[in-house]
Amino acid sequence: MATLISPGDVRVFKRGDGNAVVVGLGLWAERQGKWIHIHMTGPDHSHTTVTNNPDSVRFHRTLFRDLRNTLVREKCWAFGDEGSELEEKDTASHFHPVSTRSGASASALIVAERG
Repeated sequence: MATLISPGDVRVFKRGDGNAVVVGLGLWAERQGKWIHIHMTGPDHSHTTVTNNPDSVRFHRTLFRDLRNTLVREKCWAFGDEGSELEEKDTASHFHPVSTRSGASASALIVAERG
């Protein structure tokens, strides 16, 4: 049976030769002037942002793109096509889900468990 994870939860498990961690992040986007910031909260109330503003120190094209795609896929993106200018022409994902012992991805198990 899959274990639910909530924002701020941390689970450590063995993967290969070292430890790996699953961190429950809160993820949302907000407009800040002309630009969009994607906010992330994690354990111990940590908080960081990434933006599609190329002049910002918080700009990270691929991280913004991948997080935006997650929000779009989960129907949590309120900004239409904004931010999609960071999409690659090759739409292959660079995200590789972590598989559980059963072979299903950890994300798939969480989604299935939450319905």
